[in-house]
Amino acid sequence: MIRHFLSKRYVRIALWIFTTLATLVVLLHVWTNWSGRRRWAAAKAMLDQEGETLDYRKLLPETPPEAQNLLAIEPLRDIATVIDHDDSKGGPGAKRKALDSMKWSGSAPAGGGVTLGKTTDFQEWAKFLREIKYLDLPAEPSPAASDVLAALDAKFPLLKQMADESVRRPLAMMTPGLREREMPDLLFSLRVPHYTAAQTLAKALSLRGRAAVAAGASAEAARCIISIQRLAQGCKQEPLLIGFLVGNSLEAMAQETLWLGLQQRVFAEEDLRLLQDLFSTSHTREALLRAVRGELASGMNAVEYLQQAANGRKEVDAEILGAFTNQGKSRSLFIWRAIPSGLFDHWKSVIAEMEVQHLIQPLKTSGLRESVAQGEAVATELTKNSNPLLHPDHLMARLILPAVSMVSLNALVQDARQQQALAALALERYFVKHGRYPAVLSDLTPEFLPAAPLDPCDGKPLRYRTTPAGRYQLWSVAFDGKDDNGKVTVDSQGKAKLTKREYVGDWTWQYEPVK
Repeated sequence: MIRHFLSKRYVRIALWIFTTLATLVVLLHVWTNWSGRRRWAAAKAMLDQEGETLDYRKLLPETPPEAQNLLAIEPLRDIATVIDHDDSKGGPGAKRKALDSMKWSGSAPAGGGVTLGKTTDFQEWAKFLREIKYLDLPAEPSPAASDVLAALDAKFPLLKQMADESVRRPLAMMTPGLREREMPDLLFSLRVPHYTAAQTLAKALSLRGRAAVAAGASAEAARCIISIQRLAQGCKQEPLLIGFLVGNSLEAMAQETLWLGLQQRVFAEEDLRLLQDLFSTSHTREALLRAVRGELASGMNAVEYLQQAANGRKEVDAEILGAFTNQGKSRSLFIWRAIPSGLFDHWKSVIAEMEVQHLIQPLKTSGLRESVAQGEAVATELTKNSNPLLHPDHLMARLILPAVSMVSLNALVQDARQQQALAALALERYFVKHGRYPAVLSDLTPEFLPAAPLDPCDGKPLRYRTTPAGRYQLWSVAFDGKDDNGKVTVDSQGKAKLTKREYVGDWTWQYEPVK
């Protein structure tokens, strides 16, 4: 009897606990859905007020006329096309394969001119290219730089074709443009094999520019630099974070070749003017803003894709679901469908609020330096709200936002280098006319520059001084805003990690090796 009573009592307790928990779960779902809808409505109102859009297609730039588009020449036309989700298929795949043949293996001679003020004897390059059989060059006598240039043009005629066309085609966009490409349901799954092709082509153009500098071929070196800059422009035209980063890496290659040509004083006045026009306008801030807006639209698209899958309104790719949960499709669907729809709305709201407040607004109103500072605010907020049980609304933001915020550091370095390159070209033109460098940068205006280039890190003119060796130093105060008198800090391996936030020192353009 007692056992019977106890069993009934325990059953009642168990039923009560189960009912209570079920009620709490239902109430939690109801509250999450209600609060999520309200928050997402407020976030959408904020986006409208800021004039921002989540429609990715509205962010896409107009496709330039083919006759003005350097990347529309026949060997490069349609390299952004992917047929049947296979990068190797069809004519576009064959063109990318042809570009892939420009890669070289092995460890190339070290560079580091812009960063460390160090040069490499071109004969080291000639020897390297001969040993890896990249070019058919004789061992004896050592080939002249002009021989290497001729061998490159014979093996890869596209390099000279691009260089020649670069002065006639001032615009650049990968073809077909994103407006003409078919967009996947999940934007993050967009295939971009043309970025790898662009990096390979830019390295080959940089090698050709290096050979032209060593051969004293001013026009050929200048046109290689222009071609690389156009390639970078084509990558940064697309509102994708990876496109922005690839574009920045290509611009760094162009600046390395420019530094080498200025260090060896091979450029004629006509080419110095041409290059100065090229570097006179910086699009870094504009391109970063476009990329951040693209990431915002893509992030929203990803959350909505998962939200529709969870609600059973969309047939989704099993691999994509598995990538988010590391589970099979059926188990992944169960996991996503157990999530309240309102939590998806909270995820979208947090991403929108943080991207607009900490990334888009600073770029629109203040500039790259403030964008870096706000990127740190993003990291602080994500760390503060990292507990998924206490702050589940920040879970998706932690996956998407860190990559976006870190790009501002890279952008600031690149913008400073752009300003230094512009000043260096004007200084070289001054030297060609006067046989010396000016005592102060203001002496360049107005004949060689309309105004002294500014340091994007503090908004003041770039720091400058002449050196006892007859050259000069140009420097930016870097992330910390402290003027270290042009000192470049290197680690125990002799490397200067300029894009690391903890870097202490200046970003300096100089022609004497860093000690």
